[in-house]
Amino acid sequence: MLDIQGTLDRVGLICALVSGAPKSPGRTSIMKWMYFLKTLRKVPLSYRFRLYTYGPFDSDVIDDLDYAKFLGAVENTLVAYPGGRGYEYLRGPKADEMERQAEKFLARYKDSIEWVLHEFGKRSAGDLEMSSTIVLVDRSLAERGIRSSFAELARKVHAIKPHLSSDLIENEARALNDKGLLQAAA
Repeated sequence: MLDIQGTLDRVGLICALVSGAPKSPGRTSIMKWMYFLKTLRKVPLSYRFRLYTYGPFDSDVIDDLDYAKFLGAVENTLVAYPGGRGYEYLRGPKADEMERQAEKFLARYKDSIEWVLHEFGKRSAGDLEMSSTIVLVDRSLAERGIRSSFAELARKVHAIKPHLSSDLIENEARALNDKGLLQAAA
């Protein structure tokens, strides 16, 4: 069954995130913010994230971004980065209209939207990749009833992301835990 209001709510959420972001976000940032909203704040999003090259990923987020662009809710530009190219998103000409379509949803989750932008809005895509992978591994351990030291959690994440140092991962895991965002780490 087609969930039209759910789609409108997700497009409105994309508009709200792009609008509230301290800088124009890219695809990776929006992907990780959606993951954090669903996983850490329990916002009822239909996404089913799984581990992928850059951490938690669901192609439906990309589909929703493309649909938001099609509707004129957001616009994107191709930009050059030191490691390649990517997209940055801005409000589109229909953003206000799409936010009105999702008004109840956005009002219900306003605090969570503000929270994710405050906690993660200024972070780079690389930082978000690391943080979201830590949360994903931590949640996987917690779901299986496994407790983990920070060093062990860092080793597990480092095995997935060998370009990140174990010390950097462990420091970020401790910072996430200090904010009450981890479940298995101790």
